[in-house]
Amino acid sequence: MKAAVLYEARQPLKTEEIEMPEVSDEDVLIRVAACGVCHTDLKVVEGKSSFISPTILGHEVSGIIEQVGNRQRALFKIGDRVIIGMRYKCGSCRYCLAGRENLCARRPAPPPFKKNDGTVITRWNVGGFAEYLAVPGYMVFPVPDGLSLDESSVIGCRVTTAYNAVKHGAELEPGDSALVVGCGGIGLNTIQFLRCFGAYPIIAVDIIDAKLEAARKFGASHTINANKDDLVEATKSITDGGVDKAFEAIGNTKTADLAISATRPGGTAVIIGGLGRRPFTITDGRFAMNEIRVTGVSSRRANDIHEVLRMIAQKRIDVGGLVSKRYRFEEINEALNDLENGRILMGVSLWN
Repeated sequence: MKAAVLYEARQPLKTEEIEMPEVSDEDVLIRVAACGVCHTDLKVVEGKSSFISPTILGHEVSGIIEQVGNRQRALFKIGDRVIIGMRYKCGSCRYCLAGRENLCARRPAPPPFKKNDGTVITRWNVGGFAEYLAVPGYMVFPVPDGLSLDESSVIGCRVTTAYNAVKHGAELEPGDSALVVGCGGIGLNTIQFLRCFGAYPIIAVDIIDAKLEAARKFGASHTINANKDDLVEATKSITDGGVDKAFEAIGNTKTADLAISATRPGGTAVIIGGLGRRPFTITDGRFAMNEIRVTGVSSRRANDIHEVLRMIAQKRIDVGGLVSKRYRFEEINEALNDLENGRILMGVSLWN
């Protein structure tokens, strides 16, 4: 089978032939239809997140089940349309036992792929930039009727992570004012969940006008181009002092600091974008006396996926409109380049 392999940071991925994965009793084998091209993957390519070379990226996977392990036959059958929604978990740490698998303390590494010459290829997160994947059944969820496989692939990360941020991270209440900094895939989904849950006003910030226009489409009531206006001052002007809930959806220490500064006393700033191990400075120390809560988000909880799938089936959120470009698997480097340069909202790579 074919897969896109990363050997070195800042270098193109190479499409190569590798061996088919083994399928254990706990696994299902998925013929990958599509895999979203996410900023998390881009950060690995850029060298901002570590990896063991060679590796296969990609984690927003949709496809069709082609083989079912013995212990999964009561749950799945050949031909089922599915997405991968969760990461590997140990299942026994305090977080897994509490239903917080997204914080698993002993997360196992995925079983590696192999090249035809026996060379081991690691899988970063899931390893979805490949024609086939074998994963445990607990990571797999059914695709709603009426939703195409290429559109559904993005549910497993950028849609459900945004849901986690709004519901659990911010603990949003109807009527809360909200700010979203960054209108990529995570930001746009955060905006549409804010709309669903009754936030107002919803202020979207970006430096690309086309993304601000998309933010309006998905539910933003106000937009700020941060190249033209001071986002903190503009936000305070719109809300008379700051928002109840601020969301940073880029993963940048400077914009995370600005999101905190735009939060009103007693409000909550949610940092969705991963900051990694970099030092992070909050420039205005008054956040402590102002009782501004600063929190983060790690992917999603299993129940979040079920709830989001119900919302999609009820047509309360738009998934199809999020995917602005589709790439053949041999165009994976073009997809990553377009993502890096802000030319797409959300892109997916097509593998079968």
